[in-house]
Amino acid sequence: MTCMSYAQNHSYTYQYRMVRLDSTYDAKLDPGLVKYLDRHKARLDKKMDEVIGRCDVTLNVEAPQSPLSDLLTELMLRDGPAAIRQAPCDLSVMNFGGIRTNLQAGDVTVGDIFRISPFDNYLVVATLKGSELRKAVSRFRQDALMAASSGMEVSYKANVPTRILVQGKELQDEQLYRLITLNFIAEGGDNILSDVRFESLDYSMLIFRDFLINEVKKLTKAGRSVSDGLPR
Repeated sequence: MTCMSYAQNHSYTYQYRMVRLDSTYDAKLDPGLVKYLDRHKARLDKKMDEVIGRCDVTLNVEAPQSPLSDLLTELMLRDGPAAIRQAPCDLSVMNFGGIRTNLQAGDVTVGDIFRISPFDNYLVVATLKGSELRKAVSRFRQDALMAASSGMEVSYKANVPTRILVQGKELQDEQLYRLITLNFIAEGGDNILSDVRFESLDYSMLIFRDFLINEVKKLTKAGRSVSDGLPR
């Protein structure tokens, strides 16, 4: 198809055609390219298939609470700050949308962790007042919770938050709390902390997925199952 365009007494001709991006486009594959891709695919598959641990039971993910979300937020709170050279934190928060699938019982591979956490989200630590944390939690609903957390307990009445405990104590509006989370959430992702004001926000260069891989390896080295990392 040809189109004519006119501007400032000049005419321009544009030609375009539809290209089907399916098997008809690659009916004749370039042998060199196929060899190149196969070589790299073999290397990638070998890496993804590497067994780094085991899980004794299947850990499902679902809102408002589930074994896998409990595990990930517990690991984030317990070991995340030290992994990024930060002081201990009071609570951790992550979005359910960032946990993409269940962890099946049996061998745990690098590929399993990639499937659970495929995004390049980094660990960050935010310092904020209790009043700002209360503002965020006020949006939570018990039957449609977007965020999983560790170190924080929320009580609901008629589906609305009525009481917030951090480390077992009543949330204090003027107290400063340290929250470890993902940069996606700290930057407003899923509207969890979108209008919350931080006293400080410290970024790390550690991708959450890489952190999880290291955590699984640590549990394995200690002779433990991944499910042993669940909060008790």
